[in-house]
Amino acid sequence: MSVPSETPMQLVALAESILQQTRNISQYLKDHEHAEMTFDSVYSEPPNDPEFVQLQDSLKTSLEDLRFLADGPTRFYRSFFMTGYLLAAFQLVLDLRFFDLVPSDGAISFEELAEKAGLDADRTKRVVCYLATHHVFRVAQPGLVSHTAFSIAMRDEELRSVVHYSFDEMLKAAVETGTSLKATPYESDKTHCPFAARHGVPIFEYYAKHTDKALRFAKAMAAYRRSKAISPQHNIPPTLKYYGSLTINPEVENSTVELKDNFSWNRLEGTVVDIGGGSGHISMALARDFPNLKFVVQDDSEDMLSDGQRLLTPDIQDRIAFQKQSFFAPQPCRDVAAFVIRQCTHNWADDGVIVMFKSVVPGLEGSSPDTPLLINDIVMPEAGTIPRLKERAMREADMVMMVSFGAKQRTKAEFGVLLKKADPRFVIRKVHDTGALGLLEVYLDRS
Repeated sequence: MSVPSETPMQLVALAESILQQTRNISQYLKDHEHAEMTFDSVYSEPPNDPEFVQLQDSLKTSLEDLRFLADGPTRFYRSFFMTGYLLAAFQLVLDLRFFDLVPSDGAISFEELAEKAGLDADRTKRVVCYLATHHVFRVAQPGLVSHTAFSIAMRDEELRSVVHYSFDEMLKAAVETGTSLKATPYESDKTHCPFAARHGVPIFEYYAKHTDKALRFAKAMAAYRRSKAISPQHNIPPTLKYYGSLTINPEVENSTVELKDNFSWNRLEGTVVDIGGGSGHISMALARDFPNLKFVVQDDSEDMLSDGQRLLTPDIQDRIAFQKQSFFAPQPCRDVAAFVIRQCTHNWADDGVIVMFKSVVPGLEGSSPDTPLLINDIVMPEAGTIPRLKERAMREADMVMMVSFGAKQRTKAEFGVLLKKADPRFVIRKVHDTGALGLLEVYLDRS
């Protein structure tokens, strides 16, 4: 079967479009009185609003196309397979605290940096000079090292925790992907996945066992929330008795707004049950916008529920209750207006998700036929049907789930199959899949 070829790209035309896209970004920064981006150690982060992100993604896509075309396959792979050595250099400077040892103002000699780091001067210089070719550190004068925007940013403890845990736990697990999948080519769950293959235990048990790494992970989640680059499901306590969800998607920051907008909450009367709701931040947001509704936040982590109690404010505290409940146990609530499962399914393999859906059935049977089960999670697109960088971010999230949990992000069709296996009466009536997170409206057919 022949495959249609892509329309050839002309280098000059592509470069001209890059020039215009760059002008659009520059004009946006000027119109919004935002400083131009710089490599200097004193810098401003680019804006993060949807309009700018769209401009940014258009430029990045074109730049990527130009680089691929300019390199060609052979040169691309010569560069690509060297990425492992870049990661090795980064791992070293993280472990030896180079980012803190280089002063925020001024410079330090290679010899002094080496002495403070506890490494010989030769390898210190070689690693730093290599990273400097990637704008991480600057060798401004022979023998002296100073910061750039990209190295001084790593002095922030939360951001550094993001990168460091990614190297120590996740990257090392990802390296085991081939070995893990070859060992169990037809099994995928929390014990049959690259993370368990590398670290010897599933991810939940790993963080319960390594409290120092759990604390670093909690700091990383705080950075994700602050940067809005990755949105965790919960306010995660240092004990990490519950591993919060990771969704790698630059638009997830808008997902709470999308959840409000994509469903007619005003038509509901009564109580909404937030299944696996952690500390209840979604219920709290909805409660403030929809005063006609009450909420029950369910989670099996007492730490999460306690955190939620502390976060309650006087305006909503009478309308939000907390209940210890596993989403794998039969649902005890009855006469419910809606059940919500938000960012829970992607952490679990298919068998676990089927049990999760099956457990809601008693609650739905004890409620009105019009009571929906709202599944709020990434809905994977068909390949090539959305902008490339957006699709890549979603597929990166899918790879995170494969490596970390032996789980996955799912398409509408895949959700449908699991729902039918849980109970053949489940019917998906509506799907909202244009935002960062999708929303499936599911009902139990009583006819």
